[in-house]
Amino acid sequence: MLELTDDEVCLVALTDTEGVGPASMAALCRLARGRAEPLHRALALGPEALEHEAGLAPSVASALRGLGDPRLRGRAVLQEAARTGTRTVCTGRPDYPSRLTSMLGEQAPPVLFLRGESSLLEAPCVAIVGSRRPTRWAQDAARSLAGQLAADGMTIVSGGADGIDSAAHRAALLEGGTAFVPPVGLAQFRWRGGRGRRLPQGRWCAVGQFPLQSGWRTAQALLRNRTIVALSEAVVAFEPRDGGGTWHSSINALRMRRPLYVVCASGSGAKARGQARLVRMGAVAVDPVRMPDAAAFRRMVSEYRVPPAPEQGSLFDAL
Repeated sequence: MLELTDDEVCLVALTDTEGVGPASMAALCRLARGRAEPLHRALALGPEALEHEAGLAPSVASALRGLGDPRLRGRAVLQEAARTGTRTVCTGRPDYPSRLTSMLGEQAPPVLFLRGESSLLEAPCVAIVGSRRPTRWAQDAARSLAGQLAADGMTIVSGGADGIDSAAHRAALLEGGTAFVPPVGLAQFRWRGGRGRRLPQGRWCAVGQFPLQSGWRTAQALLRNRTIVALSEAVVAFEPRDGGGTWHSSINALRMRRPLYVVCASGSGAKARGQARLVRMGAVAVDPVRMPDAAAFRRMVSEYRVPPAPEQGSLFDAL
């Protein structure tokens, strides 16, 4: 592993600072480049200067006040990560997932914390996300699809939550490999579907983009949803309500122009409404009792028709 530069170490420190996200870090990097100075010097300007010159929100500039020397903080975070077998990778490095930078650009997490077999992220990835309280038919369908795709060499990406996420992770672990993308720091992550809530046996990878000790926050869950979609070549959403996390992931898939498939076994209510709205915006409905095998799924992805531009989504949603 190549040693990180001082600027990368500073980014590690920023990633481990609550309230500082990818957009703020991108603004700080632009400030440092504009001033032709190292990032740690730009960070020493003080809150008022950072608000004015980098355009940071007052809360973000204030959060940086107690950072001290970010190089010292960053090295401490690197040591903490290494003690738990966690690797730290930065954008621009060969081991950083290229799908994130190609899909998200400056909004990609500048630093990722990785545990497990990060090579799983180099394989074709499919996101399987869905309801925490799915119907039995949807859960069986998610388990079947995840197992078949994993056996065919694809990595199943999900968020580790109860319900569909855990069903997909378990099936993928039995047949191939899976990637967890939690909404918390990796030091706090416990897979809900594992025995004793510990990470499982088998081929898996955990992808963290938040402070190692960070707990659950709504903003982090939303950023996590976007990362799941950006890591994946296609998204399968099981029983999304017309609101909530699975809905948010589905909208991200449409905005990123990723193939989106929706599976729903409910004939009425919020889940049926969610499927209908997403199909109007460009998703493809899949029958839970006629799930495709891996070969058929590959064909579906290759034949997927890109939905209308995101700005037209409201027109379709109004139909």
